[in-house]
Amino acid sequence: MARLPGGIVTPAVTPLKDGELDREGISELLEFLRSSGAAAVFPASSVGSFHLLSLSEHSRLISEFAARLPSGLSLLPGVHRGNLEEAVELARLARDAGAAAVISVPPFYSELSQGEIADYYSALARSADVPIVIYNIPQMARNRVEPGTAAEVARATGLVAGVKDSSRDLASLQGYLRELPGIPVYEGQDDLLLPAKVLGAHGGVCGTSNFTDLPERVWRSGSPELQSRLSRLMAELSAFEFPSAYYYLFQALVMGRRSPSGYLPRPLRPLGEREAEALLSSVRGIIGDDRGSSG
Repeated sequence: MARLPGGIVTPAVTPLKDGELDREGISELLEFLRSSGAAAVFPASSVGSFHLLSLSEHSRLISEFAARLPSGLSLLPGVHRGNLEEAVELARLARDAGAAAVISVPPFYSELSQGEIADYYSALARSADVPIVIYNIPQMARNRVEPGTAAEVARATGLVAGVKDSSRDLASLQGYLRELPGIPVYEGQDDLLLPAKVLGAHGGVCGTSNFTDLPERVWRSGSPELQSRLSRLMAELSAFEFPSAYYYLFQALVMGRRSPSGYLPRPLRPLGEREAEALLSSVRGIIGDDRGSSG
């Protein structure tokens, strides 16, 4: 099992135009990530609103990203579903499409024991015969994956390729680093990227990298000033219902569409014209980006 790349992993928005999957948008996003220095792309992420995708849409999304993946960028698709059978189906699809590993939250909605969570991950990895990245996001999934549980799955299967910790708890991150020596651990919160790097994280899974290279610059330079700007950016985005601002900024800054149509998956509502313009102006002031045109 090859070691996953270090640096910035982009939890991709799901590019849409007029409510339909936008192949041009996927190509433009991947080219933007290649040129900005991202290490890997993570379609069907939380930013990508995986929970709003049907199984067929989820499958197609993975296939479309795989078909357009540029050289030098690793593919780490999300395979989270409401049941194990569908997750295994997606993981096999991703494996056959050339994914370096697949990412999965634990089963969500119902509270589970750590033993049940370990059984789920072990069954997923073994049934699909694919390396997995364990994704800890208890505030969304309702279930926390303890560091010891991740280590148990790693020992039992030999197929744990990494951990993404979005708990906002640096003690949790340190627990993964301690319990899983030699296995990459990624910080999942942009505003904790530099502290996580100092603690020994392998990289960051940064939603803002969908539209700016600021996370890559933070990671590469270790600059507290750049981290402060990234934290300011996150504060701006937090004023909007997640992940609507990420989608709009991708459309405006990467695709050059100031008035996009059907760019959010249903039932999410688009930003109003005035608030979108105000957000764009503020974000440009933070990231120093003057791109974007009407369209």
